[in-house]
Amino acid sequence: MARKEGVARIAGRAAEQGLARLMMRLPATRGTIRAAAASDPDLGEMCSAYGEVCAVLDRMRRDRASDPAIVAEYESICTEIEAEVLLTLLGEN
Repeated sequence: MARKEGVARIAGRAAEQGLARLMMRLPATRGTIRAAAASDPDLGEMCSAYGEVCAVLDRMRRDRASDPAIVAEYESICTEIEAEVLLTLLGEN
């Protein structure tokens, strides 16, 4: 049971970090994104994915040996998640 709680805690931390980063990247949505993420499981999953992708991207940017193509791919994933979040908030997804 402790393993399952540990995984949930890590996933929760990624979601919180992702939500915080999304609110910084999309300041016009700050008022709605927090409430929506709490009530919409899909949006919560997007926040978690965004947090995880951003964490990996941060590590790759610090590592000068990182492949620039992989860094660019992760940057693209971040942009795609941001667009998906906006569509979800606008009710177009």
